[in-house]
Amino acid sequence: MGFSYLMPSVRAVLTRDVDGVDLGIISIAPAKAGSVINAPPNVLEVLIKRGVASLLDEDKIGSEEILKRVWLENRAPSELRELPRDFYVRARLSMVGGDQRSVRIYAQQLRELAQLRLRKILTLLAVNPGIADSRDFLDKLTIEEEELVKSIAPIIREFLNAVVGLQ
Repeated sequence: MGFSYLMPSVRAVLTRDVDGVDLGIISIAPAKAGSVINAPPNVLEVLIKRGVASLLDEDKIGSEEILKRVWLENRAPSELRELPRDFYVRARLSMVGGDQRSVRIYAQQLRELAQLRLRKILTLLAVNPGIADSRDFLDKLTIEEEELVKSIAPIIREFLNAVVGLQ
């Protein structure tokens, strides 16, 4: 399942003057360092790796933020905390260009958070697949999590109905 088509544009700042960048999907006209741009995450990743752009400081998600979210999720084992819709996107982009060791640690922390939330989401869906239709529930999810819920909730419903003999 690909999530890239779901991703909203992300803000970034150009770190140097550009004469223009053509990446096929998107073109950036000549612009000065410090200019704010909006681009899809996959395009921004390329620009960040090339040293042309950086996430805005206020949009970066650091290791401390991820650890805080893990701690909050662990504090309430049966409750799913709300995450910003673009949390994982910004977290992934925040680690682009870091040194290997810090990226590895950061990725492990992000994986821990995603697995912890996935466990909660699956438990909630197993208990009540209808929760996938609840706006209160969906508002707590990231874009990726919501897409996952929408794709597996019908399968869980079908499974539970088959087990009890309802079709």
